[in-house]
Amino acid sequence: MFISLSHSKMFLTHNMSSIYQTIFLAILVFCLGSTYCDVFPIFGDKTHVGSWRPMKNLTDIKVVEIGEFAVGEHNIRDKTELLFQKLIEAETLQGYATKYNLTISAKDGVRDNIAKNYVALVVEEQIMKVLHLVSFKGPI
Repeated sequence: MFISLSHSKMFLTHNMSSIYQTIFLAILVFCLGSTYCDVFPIFGDKTHVGSWRPMKNLTDIKVVEIGEFAVGEHNIRDKTELLFQKLIEAETLQGYATKYNLTISAKDGVRDNIAKNYVALVVEEQIMKVLHLVSFKGPI
């Protein structure tokens, strides 16, 4: 009786060890898979993944709206009255979320009404299509 109890104890210990190994392996695969999918998406242009890409069409309505969003959000946060004029430069970084690094020309309607350049970083969540203003600096 004592021998079989010891044998079943050893069996349980061995099974618990393999359960922990399986859980560890599953977590490792999930983490590596998430990182891999963020850096190397299955669909889209894989040649530029992981690096900033300049945007050629600065009058594209979507990018202009993102620039206007950045100025509007900055006005709300910092209680300013900047007026969006145009995009000077724009680049994107594709991944789980799309990041936009924008150089924006805007006028300060309260102070001097002279156009100055600002740099904004905006993140667009891919699933919900929600924009977040990460930073807004300037004038530069």
